[in-house]
Amino acid sequence: MDDLCRSAVAGSQSCPRCGGIGDGISPCGSCQRKPPPFEKLWSSLHYEPPVSGLLHEFKHLRQIALKRLLAELMATLPPPWLHDAGIDGILAVPLSRERLVERGFNQCGELARLLSARYGLPLLPEDTVFRRPAPPQSTLPYARRKKNVAGLFRVAGDVKKRNLLLIDDVATTNATLAELSQMLKRAGAGNLYCWTLAQAKMQKS
Repeated sequence: MDDLCRSAVAGSQSCPRCGGIGDGISPCGSCQRKPPPFEKLWSSLHYEPPVSGLLHEFKHLRQIALKRLLAELMATLPPPWLHDAGIDGILAVPLSRERLVERGFNQCGELARLLSARYGLPLLPEDTVFRRPAPPQSTLPYARRKKNVAGLFRVAGDVKKRNLLLIDDVATTNATLAELSQMLKRAGAGNLYCWTLAQAKMQKS
């Protein structure tokens, strides 16, 4: 656990709005110029060994028992705003039906279920949002990721005026969370907050 927690994302080095590089107090330049459709994003850990290896085993090798360790790591390093955000419910970033059948479970849903129980926050049904099939973001270069998620989600459930906490496994470009947040906003959602297990970096090329 100590080795894992050394991967913690230090709040003093992160933009409080998008989770990118910042001073931990004020929004970064990018967020000041064009604020994202969510209020805040927090990643508990850096996407680096041993966290990256554990997440790979969890997602791709179907080591589903690791969900408890990973959720506990998130809860050990929670967002500083979690208890003051007025959150009405938790929503896991959905998988497409095809990917869900292939994998057998939604890794974000498993983490969200445990965090929901821990914090006493309602977990929204899986059919609140549907996701169309698309190439995995992790297989695409930076320039193609935003286009890949355009129109990716369809909101089917009632989210009007609800302040929601979105749970994802890894934040890289934030394109998926931004697209989901935009669709939820169009459906009438209130304030949206994002919490991911890990944050990864990639070159803009």
